[in-house]
Amino acid sequence: MIYMTRYDLLLNFFLCSADMYILMKLMSRMYGPIVKYKKTAACIAYAGIVLLMILPAHYDNSFFTLPVSFLILGFYPKNFQKKLLFESCLFTIVFSYVFMLNDITNIIPRGEKIWVMRYLIGYHIGLWFLLFLCLKLCQAAEAEMPLSLWIIFLFIPVTTLSSSVILLWFLRDSSLERPIPDLMHLFMQATFLFVNIAVFDLFRRFSVHYKKEKERSLLEQQMKYQERHYGELLRINSKIEAVRHDMKNHLQTIALLYQNGSQKELLKYIDSTTAFLQQAKLPAASGNPYIDALLGIKLNEMKEKGIRCVPKLSLPQNLPLPFSDTVTILGNLLDNAVRSCAVCGEKTEIILSVVYQQNTLLFHMENPCREKTMKPYGTGLRNVVRAARKYSGTVCTKLENGNYTTDVVLYNL
Repeated sequence: MIYMTRYDLLLNFFLCSADMYILMKLMSRMYGPIVKYKKTAACIAYAGIVLLMILPAHYDNSFFTLPVSFLILGFYPKNFQKKLLFESCLFTIVFSYVFMLNDITNIIPRGEKIWVMRYLIGYHIGLWFLLFLCLKLCQAAEAEMPLSLWIIFLFIPVTTLSSSVILLWFLRDSSLERPIPDLMHLFMQATFLFVNIAVFDLFRRFSVHYKKEKERSLLEQQMKYQERHYGELLRINSKIEAVRHDMKNHLQTIALLYQNGSQKELLKYIDSTTAFLQQAKLPAASGNPYIDALLGIKLNEMKEKGIRCVPKLSLPQNLPLPFSDTVTILGNLLDNAVRSCAVCGEKTEIILSVVYQQNTLLFHMENPCREKTMKPYGTGLRNVVRAARKYSGTVCTKLENGNYTTDVVLYNL
């Protein structure tokens, strides 16, 4: 192949730039948009394209736009598993596609001189079609893939890429006459290409299934908490009904003790009645049903374990925080605090405040902790961080003088 015009370089630069633009759109769909230094990432990407154009054999370098895009992977949101899986699939797709074109050119008769740009234009058009197909099949799913399933998915591009290399070596040393080896190689590479494209669709289907399962699990959890909350309400209501039923007798007894001048007996009787009424009081009464339901259950658990907690709540009744996120954030914080108090093994106290002000919700929690140094976040706190990000929020933790402090701030509520 030879190039014949002085405009080939400009045309090639345009085609490679279009490749990079589509790749960046695809990566934004797969990993989420770049939050910081978007212009810097674009400059690095197109600087890489310029470098491909000025290096020796710049026409052959046109096939390396995908490896150049690896330079900006760090600018996209962190998700190592997703990046390794999808970039492996893309690399295998491009690898198989290039060898398919090579097989086709070996099979089809051609003249002595072919304008190299005719070949490259065909390559880029086919590449755009494959990238748009991947773009259509994939989606920016927030699903956390289990490690075992991720390994199975990653096994597909790794195996097909290795098989491509082994197949190339095997057919090169075979005794078959052309074009039979080229046809066999073309068929196998096409199979590998479509198998790797299918990974995008499989991941999309998994994401949809995972999302439905997560919603179902959260709904079951919500129903469980609501059932326990309503059971508590029924128990308290039965006590209130008992108080109402006996109120006439209580008043008559109080009047009789007062008339007889039995002040000690009167005070003792009033104290016992007051204590009974206190038992009929809701553990948490912020006015928000989600917070009250969850706190009511958790405070009863703390009471049984001898943990003191008097939450300070300042919340509107119609707080725009879904029950699922309430359970994820407040439930995990309380569970971690209760476990830490259980390890301490002494009379412990959890300080909790939940305040809503100017479209901002603040969770503040302090609990005793025996650890001397901060440990990496466990599953519970990682879920809290993930939920906070949905509201552009922050999670800050601090360990000081045996006291573990957690502050979660949610914005734009």
